[in-house]
Amino acid sequence: MDFRTGKIHSALPLVTVAVSSYNYSMYIEAALDSVLQQTYPHIELVIIDDCSADACPQIIEAWIKKHNVRCTYIQHEYNKGITKTSNEFVQLAKGKYISLFATDDIMLPEKIERQVALMEAKGDDYGVCYAFANMIDEEGTMHGNYNSQHQVCEGDILEDYVHQRVGFATPTSLIRMSAYAVTGLYDERVLYEDYNFWLRMFACFKACYCDYPCILYRVKKQSAVYDQWRKNNSERYYRDRILSNLQALHYIKGHNSVKTFLRKKISQYLKALDAGKSAYLHELVPYLLKRGYYKIPPRIYMKTLNRMVNNG
Repeated sequence: MDFRTGKIHSALPLVTVAVSSYNYSMYIEAALDSVLQQTYPHIELVIIDDCSADACPQIIEAWIKKHNVRCTYIQHEYNKGITKTSNEFVQLAKGKYISLFATDDIMLPEKIERQVALMEAKGDDYGVCYAFANMIDEEGTMHGNYNSQHQVCEGDILEDYVHQRVGFATPTSLIRMSAYAVTGLYDERVLYEDYNFWLRMFACFKACYCDYPCILYRVKKQSAVYDQWRKNNSERYYRDRILSNLQALHYIKGHNSVKTFLRKKISQYLKALDAGKSAYLHELVPYLLKRGYYKIPPRIYMKTLNRMVNNG
């Protein structure tokens, strides 16, 4: 059932637009309006406010009432973060496809319509349609194409993604819901879901490209994500990349050069953590060993083993 009209278009696949809200009261109404203005006529709308400290909850409630829309609206009692919230969206979604969207961006009118057409023309082995995005700043001024330094790649793009030849803003994507049964949900161990999930997606499914600026992607001087990153620093980044790369190795079929590269990066991240005397090594080395991963730099292995023995 479309959230604006209440009509069911049985000939068209339902698309879930999942709007995550967190402390962007100055942008949220424009973001919601951009979903309202989608040309595709069969959209389910799910909105989750992740315990905003500003006026977002009140703005959302007023917007729903003003436009008389039919949607699922959830207010978290505490901040769960983007990864847990993304999993909640997937579990709530009823659509054949899902578009994850944040309230600091703008969705251009034909995003859903164009991407659904592309995905419907492809087979079930295509798990995602991604697109380029135009960048805007905090005042809404245009700043060019987000993807200008990357190639356009389609089909099996795992190797291109791993080597950073292809890149895109996650909100541009349209994901086939059935793909989650293969890839699993977003990994709640990691701080940011993007890299971890896309590794698994591109290991299991092909991707297609939409040559339309689906999103106005807002680049800010500071953001909640940036503030959290400063708090957690690079050690968390290395830790999360190790977990993500190890996890991806179990999903990749073939692509031996990619596997070799991911193992090399695990070793590099371990060395970086060791250089910084990170406590994460106490977690990671036993974790890697228990899962049959033995390509640990010998010095780090012995040092961590000695620490574990000395600490009982």
